[in-house]
Amino acid sequence: MINAGGALLLFVLLAGLLMLVQRAEPKKRLITLLFVLFGVYIVSAYGIFRMSSECPFTLFGRCALPQYAVRARIIAYNTLNLALFGAIVFNLLFWVVIGRYNPPASSDEIRVLGPHD
Repeated sequence: MINAGGALLLFVLLAGLLMLVQRAEPKKRLITLLFVLFGVYIVSAYGIFRMSSECPFTLFGRCALPQYAVRARIIAYNTLNLALFGAIVFNLLFWVVIGRYNPPASSDEIRVLGPHD
């Protein structure tokens, strides 16, 4: 079982973050990857936290039965795994269809036009 709304939101966020690495300037990809991995960790941890705390029956702010908490945690991890797998597949497909033929340009190739050009 998965949380469909959470999976869609996590998919969009994770796919966007991975797209940043893919379309980054070739010389800056490693530093971009480090920042994006930190962002993926934060998004994933927050998603797990929010989905794990969803409980159908609460009693004094906590799940009425421990089984509900365990079930919510399993659903949260299944949702995250599905969203991450989908984001990776989406980015691979994007690279195959578009990225290989249109690589991101390097900043060395940028020419600034001045008033005398």
